Amino acid sequence: MKCRSWCLLCLLALLAGSGCTKAPVEHTVRKVTIEDVRRDTDKAVDTAKDAAVQAREDFEMRFKTGLAELETNIAKLHEKGLAIKDEAGVRWNEKMVELQAKQKAAREKLAELGASTAEAWGHVEKGAQSAWDDLRKAFDEAAKEF
Repeated sequence: MKCRSWCLLCLLALLAGSGCTKAPVEHTVRKVTIEDVRRDTDKAVDTAKDAAVQAREDFEMRFKTGLAELETNIAKLHEKGLAIKDEAGVRWNEKMVELQAKQKAAREKLAELGASTAEAWGHVEKGAQSAWDDLRKAFDEAAKEF
């Protein structure tokens, strides 16, 4: 009986020892070549350019749409102010001259935006946004005053 237990114990130890170890996983290290880096860099640059072009087009479309809407409102405000006379009429004319100058500046920035390259549009965008903000503020002040 002891011999049998001993044999069984040895057999279990042999089976347990042979099945517990995992075969080593071979790790293959892929070397990165200069061509791999160039390809990935070119792809990243192309993606960045595409994103810049899309952002510029989106901004230009929003700017163009907003400017058209604001110009319609300016025209309505102008028509409304034609009946104003005396000192108020003088102030009205001053406001309209200011508004027209800012409107012209916004149109010029829109033209610059359309002509800008994808690389340079960020700088042009800031100028266009500033022109838009100035025009919007001038319109709001004129509309509130009159």
